[in-house]
Amino acid sequence: MAMKAMELHCINRWEASFLREEVGGYFAHGIECRPGATVLDVGANIGVFSAAVYERLDGDVRIYAFEPVPPLHATLDRNAREFFDGRLTALPYGLASREDELDFSYVPAATIFSSSSRDQGNIEAERRRVTASVVEMIRQGGLGPVLRRVPAPLLTLLVSRKLRVMRRLETHRVKVRPLSSALDEQGIDHIDLLKIDVEGAELDVLKGIEERHWPLVRQAVVEVERWQQNHGTVCEILRTHGFAVSTEQDSVQQAGDIGMVFALRSGSSQGHGTGTPPFTPAI
Repeated sequence: MAMKAMELHCINRWEASFLREEVGGYFAHGIECRPGATVLDVGANIGVFSAAVYERLDGDVRIYAFEPVPPLHATLDRNAREFFDGRLTALPYGLASREDELDFSYVPAATIFSSSSRDQGNIEAERRRVTASVVEMIRQGGLGPVLRRVPAPLLTLLVSRKLRVMRRLETHRVKVRPLSSALDEQGIDHIDLLKIDVEGAELDVLKGIEERHWPLVRQAVVEVERWQQNHGTVCEILRTHGFAVSTEQDSVQQAGDIGMVFALRSGSSQGHGTGTPPFTPAI
């Protein structure tokens, strides 16, 4: 029996609920984890994905969570200390193709939109993209039957106004580094699941994995932004390194030009688990 869901410390309660709803979507197309797994949570925010994995494996997991934005990392680190019994290492930097310092735009009222690829120059285009995605989610019944009946133009206006909070940005100078240097530093010798959700920097993260480290990765799930432009390249990188790749994009994701890539190493076994049944999330 999986343990009770943690009441994580968070910056915006609605975001924690939203991220909880999303977690099940990472475990599809054969992706699974057994007790004893090592999981990397890249783009951890406050640790919702990490919490879901920890709960469903009853704490028998080793998690490395990467979150570079200082207010988010502070909350993630507090959650790590209070809820994860020493099983989560909260790392205060992002991942990229090389060592660097970047300006991250942080949106306090909607932290899930914080990114190194958003700034005052493109935030309006980003707001339109997110609006389209939220409107489609409502039209699919995602926020209940009442809103579903509201005409689409009015919905778009209402959601767009609500998302004006995205205009209020803070800029934080943060450290990024290649995943390979983090693996060496932390002594990580296998990765049962690599989860990447980095708001547009997916390719940069993958380029930071040296050839010597690719064989350590057994499974990967990548949320890809600018799907039409980037998903082919993400899939090609993974196939080149020995993975069988599946993709998924529902109508809500299509409206936002995002999607999911699932990668399983061809012929891989569960390897580092204890032989107990795999983790199947409650969706």
